Amino acid sequence: MSRPTILCAALVSASVLSLAATAHAQAAPQAEQAAPTEGLGEIIVTATRRSENLQNVPVAITAVNAEQLSKQGVFSTTDLNNSIPNLQVGSAYGETQPNFTVRGIGVGTEYNSNAASPVGIYVDEVYQSFRASHGQQLFDLEQLEVVRGPQGTLYGRNTTGGAINFITRKPRLEGANGFVTLGYASFNRISAQGAIEVTPVEDKIGIRIAGSYIDSDPFVRNVQPVGLIKSNANVPNNVAFGDQNTGISPGGHESFGIRGQIRFKPTDTIDINLKAYVAQSVGGQDSPQNHGPSLTDDTISLADSAFGFFYTPLASQLFGNGQDLTRFLPPAYSARGRGLTDREIEGNSIGTAETKTFGIVLNAKFELGDNVNLTSISGFDRTRNGLLPKIDCDGTPYNVCAIGYASTSRSFNQDLRLDYSSGRFKAIAGAYFGWDEIVTNNTPDFYGFLSDVNAAIGNPKTYFNPAGLGREAGMATALKATQNYTQERKSYAIYGEASYELTDTVKITAGLRYTKDKFAYLDALTTFFDDTGAPRLYTVSDYAPGGVLSNYFIGDSAALDASIKPLNRRDSSNALTGRAIIDWKPVDNMLLYASYSRGYRGGTYNGLAFQNANQVYFVEPETVDAFEVGIKSRFFDNRLQFNLSAFHYKYKGQQQQLLDPSAVTFLINLDGKLTGLDAELIFAVTDNIRLNAGLGVLDSKFDNGSCPAAPISGTPPQVGNCISTSGGKIDVGGNPFPYASKVSGNIGADWDVVKTNAGTLTFHADTSYAGRFYYDVFGGYNYTGPQGSSVNSARGPLRNGQPAYWLINGRISYATQHFSIAGYVKNLTDKLYYPNAINVEGSYGSDYRIRAAPRQFGIEVGAKF
Repeated sequence: MSRPTILCAALVSASVLSLAATAHAQAAPQAEQAAPTEGLGEIIVTATRRSENLQNVPVAITAVNAEQLSKQGVFSTTDLNNSIPNLQVGSAYGETQPNFTVRGIGVGTEYNSNAASPVGIYVDEVYQSFRASHGQQLFDLEQLEVVRGPQGTLYGRNTTGGAINFITRKPRLEGANGFVTLGYASFNRISAQGAIEVTPVEDKIGIRIAGSYIDSDPFVRNVQPVGLIKSNANVPNNVAFGDQNTGISPGGHESFGIRGQIRFKPTDTIDINLKAYVAQSVGGQDSPQNHGPSLTDDTISLADSAFGFFYTPLASQLFGNGQDLTRFLPPAYSARGRGLTDREIEGNSIGTAETKTFGIVLNAKFELGDNVNLTSISGFDRTRNGLLPKIDCDGTPYNVCAIGYASTSRSFNQDLRLDYSSGRFKAIAGAYFGWDEIVTNNTPDFYGFLSDVNAAIGNPKTYFNPAGLGREAGMATALKATQNYTQERKSYAIYGEASYELTDTVKITAGLRYTKDKFAYLDALTTFFDDTGAPRLYTVSDYAPGGVLSNYFIGDSAALDASIKPLNRRDSSNALTGRAIIDWKPVDNMLLYASYSRGYRGGTYNGLAFQNANQVYFVEPETVDAFEVGIKSRFFDNRLQFNLSAFHYKYKGQQQQLLDPSAVTFLINLDGKLTGLDAELIFAVTDNIRLNAGLGVLDSKFDNGSCPAAPISGTPPQVGNCISTSGGKIDVGGNPFPYASKVSGNIGADWDVVKTNAGTLTFHADTSYAGRFYYDVFGGYNYTGPQGSSVNSARGPLRNGQPAYWLINGRISYATQHFSIAGYVKNLTDKLYYPNAINVEGSYGSDYRIRAAPRQFGIEVGAKF
């Protein structure tokens, strides 16, 4: 759908609804217009840092309360795909590290531990800087709010894509209450959630403790036998390097979370809430089901990758020490040929995924006068995340691609703001400070099979030539390394926003924010090892003969060995962002608005750089100018709610990630545009039947550029939107943004079939649709002409992206005042789809794909008091 078509559709819809609402208001008797609010009732949101009616806020927001989350069976963040338009949630690393994409804006293929999301995640107004913990807060919630569009004024950290607010339930300072819910589902999924709240001093002191526990088996089984792994059956056992398969299956996890809150309200003007929480998740790391570079044949062959030369007779003559290298190199592999189903893999290095989080939050509100409030929000958290000892990233039983990830994050956020309201004028002014530190210790192990090959052809374990980086003239050796670095970020901001009602129906809002960010990449040291485990080479360090950062071979000089230190660098950026909004209420229960906003996403470092220090560079911030018009409306005595927004974004320097055939990742900046609309409808047909629907439409594309005639050198490998690949220079202009479906939508229904004083029997059903999306900036890889094709081009299913698909879910429940029982099904048709994928055809001859969960059945029983 073209940009003009989208905007015209939005304006026509707004005009028609405005006329309809006007006619309805004029036709209604005066007494009926003055009747109390019925039907859907008010939805209160805090997206503007005040508690306001959703329908009066001129911002595109979806709010889902605790009751709706329960009815829709939202157990994990990925379940949110089924109920919110233009929101996509997926992950390559399990439920605790979801990747959120709002209106086509998300982390894309970024998997650096140090990269922040362009969609800000907040829990009780505290920014969550570390992506590995974003999925651990989904229990005992009061409400979930998805705020679309750049957040460059009031929120803790500037973001370009939007914000997602998890609002936990706080003590209400009256009486005692609680609940417990127990569940059992497919794959032996056992779940328990509960909370208890007491009020030691009525209206003064309240305590609430909530917890969650989940234990689930994997839905993909690793059928690779435990024991010795060899690159080829021809490698003698006595010379094989000795890598062992642990037998761990991917996915499945045991997790728990505990949250305690104490609320203290000594007077009517002081309200203090202290929260502490701890969470942990342990399970098999989600591993890929790789597919070869063909649409019809899943065969994976390293002979069809950047490593292919070593399968040629010439390579055996040059490097084989008189032997045929193909006798020891990994043979071609086909999961289908091995008789595996889509829920089986043969993985050789599947590790354990573990995330541990602790945090504390202090929220204090003071009424300084009739019109002025002061709010202070302080938060500290610490998270440890590990995918250890290694993850399998090649999808074969051979040691082709493996890496261990280990990171520890600490962060502190402080937000202090004043809120003033008097008559037609409202204003918020505040200051923000955020600090976070991520200590990363990765262990790349790429092309590990070469340890077997070199041993088989007689090279000693001290022989060292990692991917040709060594000084040897012979066979390449594995890339075995440790990559250590610390990233530190400090963000300072002052902000203010004011609104004024020009008339009873027209209001203007304007806000500004100045942000200063400081970045540091510290203690960066990458060390390569030979097969004895001895350190042999520093590729990232402060070694810079003649002022040029260079690799250093350990042992060249005792004096130099002692003098080598880690690499350190510092950078900074600043931005002035804000927004301007005008809104108009032509009739009761209708709001029309138009807005302009500028968003900013801070810079970062190319975190997975490990082959030389020049790959450690600062990635410039991204900015977006967003234009939006929208309508919020209610009809038929508040039984029908229809909200729609149309938007156009202009991006400059959007941060995206590339993976080249040597397994090196590069973060780059690209310019682009995005146009689209969101539409949501809620209809209380009767007191017993409620319908909801959502529609998302996106038209995204990177700007066209021109590739220079001369070769592109240096890092990152780009000139504007022209990217240098092993297949030549490629202009990505015209390609859609990653993970940006052109059309997505959802439909749901709740029907109280039987409703008596004893209890209510409710049927719930929903279906969601996601249009085709692509996994990276190269889109469909349909490049022809002088750019040619190569090992870096996707020839497998990744080139088609993820085709469009539907999901269907259902739930039946019976609830009384104190007890409930429910049965549910997710993914009723057992749809197989891949929400996350990475092109590794150049590196490993395959497409890396993570499948979504298959069909699941479950039951729940609950009690509340």
